[in-house]
Amino acid sequence: MKKKQVLIFAMVALMLSLGAGSLLAQTTASNSTASTTKTKTTNAATTGSAPASAAAAKSAPAKAAGPPPAKGMVWVNTDSGVYHKEGSRYYGKTKQGKYMTEADALKAGYKPSKSGS
Repeated sequence: MKKKQVLIFAMVALMLSLGAGSLLAQTTASNSTASTTKTKTTNAATTGSAPASAAAAKSAPAKAAGPPPAKGMVWVNTDSGVYHKEGSRYYGKTKQGKYMTEADALKAGYKPSKSGS
């Protein structure tokens, strides 16, 4: 092995023994282009996020919240303060929200959507 490789191997062993796995990934990434690609993949896997998936999450539509717990409930968008009735485009589909009765939504200060549904 070359001296540089031996030194890197020794640093890796030391970092692993100290529990510095993420620091290890950064160090090996600076040593070669191939390592950089592998490190980014490793970091994404360990942190649970990747730059590409973050951009995809912003552009992806919100997931449906599931069926309401009882018939006749409205979906309240807790960010906007507007509620949507069943059959509405946004019923159960906004990022932040919850189901409640229309009477409770009005009592809590939420307003009906402009489309009325």
